[in-house]
Amino acid sequence: MTKDEIRSITLEVLGQIAPDADLENLDPAKSFRDQFEFDSVDYLNFVLTLEKRLEIKIPEIECPRLASLDGCIAYLAGKLGS
Repeated sequence: MTKDEIRSITLEVLGQIAPDADLENLDPAKSFRDQFEFDSVDYLNFVLTLEKRLEIKIPEIECPRLASLDGCIAYLAGKLGS
């Protein structure tokens, strides 16, 4: 899976979990929580949905690495061997 595919899937999942988020103007380096209403339950649902969609397991200790779009892409690319 390419980094562009990972980016696309991550944004799609974000849109499902936080439909009011302005994903067009998302700063990829900035935490999701700092950019739109995204509480801990939303974050957990986001991680669980990524796990299901990508058919991977994300250890709880690794979850903070998924706090931004750049973080998601870097972590998931490494996890998926991209």
